[in-house]
Parts: sequence; structure tokens; C-alpha cells
Amino acid sequence: MTKLIARLAGAAAVFTALTSLPAMAQVPEQYTTFEKYGVCGSIDDSCYNPWNNRTEGEEEPWKVLIYYHVAPGVNPHGNLEAGVAALTELFEGEGYEVTASNDPTTFESSRNLSAMDTIVFFSTGREALSDLGKHQLMLYTRGGGGFVGIHNAFGTSYGWTWYEGLLGGQLFNHGPRQLASIQVQSENDPSVAHLEDGDSFDQEEWYNIYPDPRQLSDINILLTVDEATMTQGQSSTHPGMGDGHPVSWCHYYDGGRAWMTVLGHSEEILEDENFLQHVLGGVNGTMGKDDFCLE
Repeated sequence: MTKLIARLAGAAAVFTALTSLPAMAQVPEQYTTFEKYGVCGSIDDSCYNPWNNRTEGEEEPWKVLIYYHVAPGVNPHGNLEAGVAALTELFEGEGYEVTASNDPTTFESSRNLSAMDTIVFFSTGREALSDLGKHQLMLYTRGGGGFVGIHNAFGTSYGWTWYEGLLGGQLFNHGPRQLASIQVQSENDPSVAHLEDGDSFDQEEWYNIYPDPRQLSDINILLTVDEATMTQGQSSTHPGMGDGHPVSWCHYYDGGRAWMTVLGHSEEILEDENFLQHVLGGVNGTMGKDDFCLE
């Protein structure tokens, strides 16, 4: 009995030591999407499923769904309605057919999704989909669908591991809303080719993302923010993501194309041509109209 008690005490001591380590110390420096999330992820199209082939030629317009549901009891972003209007105008200006919805039942019919060339989550909040809606989004993606996540798409469905993998990480927190300068990491990609190092965006929430998307070996970082230009600093509960703080990235994920940006918080950014062109490039890439996720 004494030996058994000693062994149990020793096991408890080991467990306590392991669980008291800083969280990041238990995460490998890099891992693949398959190792982390159990699905195929890549920068090239080796993980893409071309099953949702759209009509060849110009018989039908490209179709985009803007989804902006915020769960009851969660405060929506102040620019939510204005952002939906701005994005609708942007996409319709390109001749696309746009559907905007904040109704979760939109995702509960495969017919609603299969017609779309890409789906845009614009500042959704917390539980934005029912279980059936989650299932349909996975089926849509696995058939080669496109996904664009803007700003608080990262603050959505925290308990859904597949969605975290789609995003490449989720919102942990952010510092004060402030001006900061970006740096271009993939100058060949159409969604950032118009930007230059030192371009800035004001009154933005520069999200700290966890897990860090840079730990995924098969994600392509497009934009970073220079934390040295964030003169108002970070939050009191996160030190920031350091050199190469990611802002926008892309990858092929579980059969589909996915593109993300943390930008999109402020009213001012909705009139910023650099931001609008950034988002349009992501949309065009995910629906297969233009090159996607170039390094």
C-alpha cells in the first residue's frame, strides 16, 4: 500500500509539472494541418477538390454569399451593416451576384451553398451556425468551395476544431484600436500585390491569433503588421505576436480554398481602396477567378 501511494504521488507530481508549463512550450515549433487538424492542408492545390465546377464561360455570374450572423447576446461590430453594404457594392461592381444573410438557416440547405462560388464570413460572432449548418459548410468546402474570413470571423465558433483549422487560428485578443503599418510577405499574390511595405490602416484591432498560424507549415502568410509602429502597445494579457505578426494568410484546406484577413474593424477602412482591393483579391482567388495563394 505504501509503494502504491508513493507511485500515485509521483505520477501526480509529473502531471502537475507538465500542466504547469506555459501553453506555448507544449506546442511544436511547426506542424502540418493534417497533424494538427486531421485534414489535408497545403499551399499548392494538392489538397484541392475540383468537384464544384462552375459553368464554363460567362453563362452565369460569379456568386458570393456574405454571411454576418452574430449570436444573440453578443455585441455586433459597429461597422457591421455598413460593411455588408460596402462589400455588396464592391462585389456587384464586379458583376457578381451577391446574397447577404445573417440567418443561420441559410447554411442548413446544401442548395443554398452549392450555388456559391465563395462564402464570406464578415465579422460573424460566437456561435454563428447550427450543427446542421456546420456540417453543410464542411461539405461545401470539401467539394472545392471558397471561404473568406474577415475580421471577427476569428471570434466565431471557438469550440469547433475544424473551423479553427479552416481559419488557421482564432482570436485571442487585441490591443487598443490604433494606426499601424503593414509589411507584404507574398508580393506575387493578387490580394496583396497592390500594397507596399509601410502602408497603414488606422483604428484597427490588430488581432493576436492563437494558435499562431505561422506554426502551420502549409499556410502562406500574405501580410504582417510591424508591431514597432503600434505605439499604443498590446493588451495587458498578451505580449503580442512579435516580429512577423500575421495579418492575412491563405491555404487550401480540406478540399477548398480559404483566405483570411484580420483587417476590417473600423468605419474608415470600408472606404479604403487598399482594403477593398485586398478583400476583392481574396474573393477572386477563393472562387477560382484569379490566381490563389501565390508565394
